[in-house]
Amino acid sequence: MASAHQTNLHLHYVPTPDEPEVLVVGSGGGMVGVSRIRCASAGVGHFSPASEDAFLVSHHLSNFQSDVWVDGRLVDKPADITGLTSIHDYRRKIDCHMHTAFDTLTFHLPRAALEAACSDSRGGRLADLSIPPSTPMNDPTVRALASAILPTLEFPERISLLYVDHVCSALATHIVTAYGRVSEPKPGGTLAPWQERRVKEMIAANLDGDIRLADLAAECRLSVGHFVRAFRRTANTTPYQWLLHQRIDHAKTLMRDGSQTLADVALACGFADQSHFTRTFSRLVGISPRSWRRRNVGADRPMPVGGSPCAPAELSL
Repeated sequence: MASAHQTNLHLHYVPTPDEPEVLVVGSGGGMVGVSRIRCASAGVGHFSPASEDAFLVSHHLSNFQSDVWVDGRLVDKPADITGLTSIHDYRRKIDCHMHTAFDTLTFHLPRAALEAACSDSRGGRLADLSIPPSTPMNDPTVRALASAILPTLEFPERISLLYVDHVCSALATHIVTAYGRVSEPKPGGTLAPWQERRVKEMIAANLDGDIRLADLAAECRLSVGHFVRAFRRTANTTPYQWLLHQRIDHAKTLMRDGSQTLADVALACGFADQSHFTRTFSRLVGISPRSWRRRNVGADRPMPVGGSPCAPAELSL
């Protein structure tokens, strides 16, 4: 049995040629680790994690050959595990032998993070997860969340902490809902007016997304899970979606001025780059930023005497 302070959060037990880069979100005992761990060469051989009250959600991005034993029993698995998900219970004795190259997206979920998903609106405490130990499963929700976060991990310098928090919170809620044994949910409430006003001020002041759900929840004196559900019931959207709409509104203000390129507008509004800005703007507004600017630039300027409204020429981007 590992000591109480020992954790597998940083995946040090996996003997890959390069040490895994783990993105850690949360705080204290509720820290969640996200990592894309891969090895392009031959298998890394045998390894075994320490005992810990936590789970590892592994979404397999490629097929590979391995043997996994849980409490001394070999785990059955299909011939091709690409796109499947295995949930490893670190409280059990796990031994793994990797025979070939592999590519896997992992989420380290401590019990504290899962219990946070069972907040007041769900009621009670998490008893346990009912899962086939370390067995690859077809879980479309995990696959969708993996697809959502993978592009973020490719550019860590552009990561929105609020976005990553949302994905990890959604994953924990899904794992508890799909596999957890919890008590029946209780009726939930909404944010108080002062709570709604304060968190919206905090989000609007951090359009780059450099703010955590834990910070917003703490400001409201709520758990993260309770806060997310209360915000959704109050604003009819999630904190991250509300952030995106604030970015779009700010971008419209800058584009009306007409003095900045779309690339500059994108960065000023917290988007990773112009491409990210264009995709998000087009999805939420229905037209591209360039088309919107052509229609609206200079619209609020007074009409010159004896002439038509002046709009600056389209900027070269």
